[in-house]
Amino acid sequence: MESHMTHRLRSAPLTAAIVLAALLAGCQKSASAAAVEGADKINAYVACFNGVEQPIHESYQTYIGWMQDPQAGPTGKERGIRAPGTVLSHRVEACGAPMTAALAQQPVNAELDPVAKTYQERFTTLNKRIGETVRYYGREDYLRDEGKGMRALHAPLMQAYAAFFEAGEAMNAALEHNEDTRRKAQIDAIEKAEGHSAAWYHLKIIGEGKQLVKVLDSDTPDLAAAQAQLANYQRILEDAQKAKAGQGDAMWGHMERAADKLARDSGRLIERIRSKTPLSKSEQMQLENGSMPPDGTRQAVLASYNDLIDMSNRMLQ
Repeated sequence: MESHMTHRLRSAPLTAAIVLAALLAGCQKSASAAAVEGADKINAYVACFNGVEQPIHESYQTYIGWMQDPQAGPTGKERGIRAPGTVLSHRVEACGAPMTAALAQQPVNAELDPVAKTYQERFTTLNKRIGETVRYYGREDYLRDEGKGMRALHAPLMQAYAAFFEAGEAMNAALEHNEDTRRKAQIDAIEKAEGHSAAWYHLKIIGEGKQLVKVLDSDTPDLAAAQAQLANYQRILEDAQKAKAGQGDAMWGHMERAADKLARDSGRLIERIRSKTPLSKSEQMQLENGSMPPDGTRQAVLASYNDLIDMSNRMLQ
């Protein structure tokens, strides 16, 4: 079976991103050449998305955080003026040549290719705008031009951010649909060929974990549905443990611990929902400051899930 990197979920309050399930290396030996090439294409798209999506949202928050009215733009008289955050060069590179090569790769993926092309183009445009703005702010030109430059740069930069965010939503949806379709086919094929092997459990853990996060990713989660899905997720973890899946594999152990943490944090959120316990003032401040999310919150569940995805992806490296 082909090996896929996993697509991380984005942090709240952004809409949930999705997952491309990872297969264990032992299952790759039976893959056809076409399937492996298809996996390479998807993995390139995921690498780009995982690399730049969150840094760009953080860049945006850094840029608008000091403005009284981000839509109106800066006046040059604000305190704590900051340039937008930049994306690290190796992340930018993931959306460059590897992405271009993946777009040209055959066979064509009619659902994903056009969306990925737009995502790459809009990221490239935005990254250029960010670079121009960062240089202007770095020189502190606004101190000598009465803020004219910052006002001139603002509208095109905000437009580029908006266009990129729109492309990100489309990329999310396309990757999610692709992943759901592939994962079901992969689980069925592995079960038929190998039974409940480590590769099968790996996919099931990621898939059930994703469903758990989706059920909880709401302002008013369905308590009964959340409890039922947590039970499904815990059952898979327990079955994998009883089957000694991944025994002796250190990376499996890391993934397993991350999976357990997701169960724990989901349980804490479900208990908060059941007991109708509101966030304290200090917990609310933690969320607003973007620091480590407090226990029993959607953000904590999402962070745990992304840790699981990171561990899963490392198993492919």
